[in-house]
Amino acid sequence: MNGTDPLEILIIGAMIGLLPAWVASRKGYSFIGWWFFGALLFIIALPVAIFLKPNRSEIDARREKNGEKRCEACFGWVPAEARICMHCGEPFGKARAV
Repeated sequence: MNGTDPLEILIIGAMIGLLPAWVASRKGYSFIGWWFFGALLFIIALPVAIFLKPNRSEIDARREKNGEKRCEACFGWVPAEARICMHCGEPFGKARAV
C-alpha cells in the first residue's frame, strides 16, 4: 500500500507543533494552546508566533514566581537574594530620594 500511515502524520504534526508553541511560550502565552494551533496549522502558526508581541504581565508574573525581584530605580529584573541591582548598581532596601 502506497501512502503515509495516519499515525506518522499525527506524530509529525505533534512534533512540528512544538516549535510555534515554544516561541509563544517564551513570549508569555499558553504552550498547550499554541501546540494545538501549531500541530494543526503549522504554516500559519509559526509566523504568527514569531511576530506575536510579548505578554509582559505574564512574563513578569512568571519571573516573580521564579523568585526574581524588580529594581525600583531601573525596573530591571534581578535574583531575589541580590543586594544591589546588577543593571544600575542601586542598593536594595534603601529609601530613594525623589
